[in-house]
Amino acid sequence: MATTQTRQRKDTDPRLSDDELKRALYLVKLCRYFDERMESLYRQGKLPGAIYSGRGQEGTHIGVVLPLGPEDSLFPTHRDLSAQIAKGLDLKRIMAQYWGRIDGYTRGRDGNSHIGDWYGNKTWTVMSHLPIAYPVACGAALAYKRRGEPHIAMAICGDGSTSNGRWHESLNMSAIAQLPVVWVVNNNLYAYSAPNELEFSVPTIAERAAAYGMPGVRVDGADVLAVEAAAREAVERARGGGGPSLIESVSLRWKGHAGHDPAKYVPKELLEEYMRDKDPVKILEERLLSDGVVDDQEVADIQGRIEKEFEDGYEFAQSSPFPEPEDFSKGLWVEDGYWTSEPGRGGGTEAS
Repeated sequence: MATTQTRQRKDTDPRLSDDELKRALYLVKLCRYFDERMESLYRQGKLPGAIYSGRGQEGTHIGVVLPLGPEDSLFPTHRDLSAQIAKGLDLKRIMAQYWGRIDGYTRGRDGNSHIGDWYGNKTWTVMSHLPIAYPVACGAALAYKRRGEPHIAMAICGDGSTSNGRWHESLNMSAIAQLPVVWVVNNNLYAYSAPNELEFSVPTIAERAAAYGMPGVRVDGADVLAVEAAAREAVERARGGGGPSLIESVSLRWKGHAGHDPAKYVPKELLEEYMRDKDPVKILEERLLSDGVVDDQEVADIQGRIEKEFEDGYEFAQSSPFPEPEDFSKGLWVEDGYWTSEPGRGGGTEAS
């Protein structure tokens, strides 16, 4: 088998280094494995909270985040855990969160993916009222612009959110003020159970961008690198003062709205097509193998690393204590020194 040193890479995407491509592969495989294992634990009754699967949509989640810098802000939904992991959320603390432990991001106050770490990696805490994060992303982008900071905001929502007034108001405001923001719509083809044709009458969501005076692009969410390329262009435009952009990434998820939903409203043939032909993990892995970026042993090594990280995270979560009753009132105000991006019962660096 060829070694890494002698393998000749086919530069189908010369913008990204081998290390960046390997990181993309690691992330999509990690997020897929995490989703599968967490669902298994949920079905076994070993996971007490709720799950919101993003399986099949990893290409969108990972692709849009890859071009972001550490000081750029991400405003995700409860289904975008893959994006949050790519942005830097810690797997161990995520798992502690799911089991309601003190080392979770909300210190035992919640038991699912409604999490964030603004002080740690500029990931806004998720709220379910979509697209509630869109106006907040406008505010962050406006702050960056007024301060003269070279940062951008990125907000993600689903296709159903585009029927909400907040979505339209946010796009309009961002275009008028030429804010450094990237709008991402993860088009699942179904807003819960409503298909696109019952959501809007235009052929695509991306073309709505023209009404607000910003660029809009539609990409195949199964192609991680195509999504990354579209996101990178939008991020660079925003960072350079070119204003907002809209990205519509089409990626049908393979599971229902939440763990309780069997998604019988999705035609069986459509779901089978996506699982067979539009698997972002399979597509990226096969491409990197074909292009000589990785070999079979490296793929196996990545998988082994992922499985160990999951087991380590699970053990960490189970060993983390539950919060004490007196912890309930802590962390409500920044000045009490409790709120910090570090895990533990109030330890770590005080927030400024």
